[in-house]
Amino acid sequence: MNIPARKFEDLVLGAAARIVASLPADLRLKAEELIFAVADRPTAEQLRSIGDDEDDENAGDLLGLYEGTSLVDRKIDDMLVLPDRITLFRLPFAEMCRNERELREEIRLTIIHELGHFFGFEEGDLEERGLG
Repeated sequence: MNIPARKFEDLVLGAAARIVASLPADLRLKAEELIFAVADRPTAEQLRSIGDDEDDENAGDLLGLYEGTSLVDRKIDDMLVLPDRITLFRLPFAEMCRNERELREEIRLTIIHELGHFFGFEEGDLEERGLG
């Protein structure tokens, strides 16, 4: 599927805003501090941060990445760190999705998945909270 960078960004930011707005108040306040970003593919540094290698055949499959310290792992002295970021990668989505309906759903699921990392949830926690 061909998806222009600007349209992908609009879809991601729109979905992120809707998802964050739908969260319970306590979670929403924390999630509003996140930065949502888009890129074509993960950088070499991003791949290394998750233990993948640029030459790994699965490196191009990464749809999204949470970078930061999950809320459950934070300490008092973590206040002066860079803001947490969720990045979605356009080209893997374009390669995976056949149409815009599929693209929108995969974006939604990926944002929810990455928010789970931010909150420090396990996969089951997401489903129990209606986010899975």
